[in-house]
Amino acid sequence: MKAIHEVMPLLKWLDASYQRHLGKPLGVGFLPPQLEHAAGPTRLSWVHTQAPFMLLAQDTQPEPVYFYSNAAASRQFGYSADEFLQTPARLSAPPDGQQERAALIQSVQERGFMKGYSGIRVTKGGELFRIHDVELWLVHDAQGAHLGLGALVWPAPL
Repeated sequence: MKAIHEVMPLLKWLDASYQRHLGKPLGVGFLPPQLEHAAGPTRLSWVHTQAPFMLLAQDTQPEPVYFYSNAAASRQFGYSADEFLQTPARLSAPPDGQQERAALIQSVQERGFMKGYSGIRVTKGGELFRIHDVELWLVHDAQGAHLGLGALVWPAPL
């Protein structure tokens, strides 16, 4: 896993963009009670290392790759943080689900965010799992440049 100091700028952009589109900071409502009112870096460190949800972000290339994954995403998908950074994002969906995934992303590109998506995803080893209550949003840096797409994802058994 990447050290928190390496990913904190990315987490701040993910968090600020999430707040802009969804109206609350990342992790609020799921944080341990002692962290509910913690400073941003403390909260984001928890999101990176201990959150029960997956947090992912893909870039804007024609064949997007992930530029961020938290510990939960690495565990669930079976990729190391370095492997995730080289993985085409479309590979998170099984072959028969990639068209649906592309349509979902196009919708987010047009609307700015989406809540409530559910679907099937695939691990590095080819095992399928369900995702639910997914929140997707456009990610921008401090200057407003579009960096990609963020996803807060909850896994569930099939």
